[in-house]
Amino acid sequence: MSDFDDLVSAERRRFDEQAAAQAAQREDRLRSEPPRWQQAVARVQDVLAASVRHLQDAGVPPEPVLEWRNPWQRFQTYGFESVGRVVTIGHRWPLGPFALDAQARVYKPRRSERLETGHVNTWASHTMNKKRRKARLRTGLAPDQQVMWGSADDLVALDPAEGARSGRIFCFGIAGDGTPLLVSGDSDLPDQPLEPYLAKTVAARISANASR
Repeated sequence: MSDFDDLVSAERRRFDEQAAAQAAQREDRLRSEPPRWQQAVARVQDVLAASVRHLQDAGVPPEPVLEWRNPWQRFQTYGFESVGRVVTIGHRWPLGPFALDAQARVYKPRRSERLETGHVNTWASHTMNKKRRKARLRTGLAPDQQVMWGSADDLVALDPAEGARSGRIFCFGIAGDGTPLLVSGDSDLPDQPLEPYLAKTVAARISANASR
């Protein structure tokens, strides 16, 4: 065997050894990560439940979550116009990068807006927008009520296995010492500890509600 063949064989062994070492590291991480994430998720759920308790005790109302359902069509002189039915599918507190319901379940964030101005189509006819406004008001909510538009698909599962696989669950992560983090969606902004963020955000909502 030539010296070159020896070099190739040596490099192949080195690559095989590196691959085996990396596989072993992955196995170790998969064994160690689920317990860490189980502990972190339990802590996150405790903090979320405490946040809901503070909001409820202070009388901060959650915002109705609305969804358009079952559009119907009625023949008009100049064609078809469709109007949807608006239904209330739940109530949530918006807390920045996520929202919570009364059971402290996590939902994707949705924009909060007044019922009266929601879903106005600038391209639609005046008649169509009037019909859509009436559909919103049929919910029985006040025109100035703050609402969110969402769906049941907004629910986020806090699955420790997902955290072990990807290093985060939705907007939640964990620091090296196990501290739950709020993971920034902006690469220029650092992650931050979840508990101080929620304490400040919940206190701000309570204060704003008290000043109304």
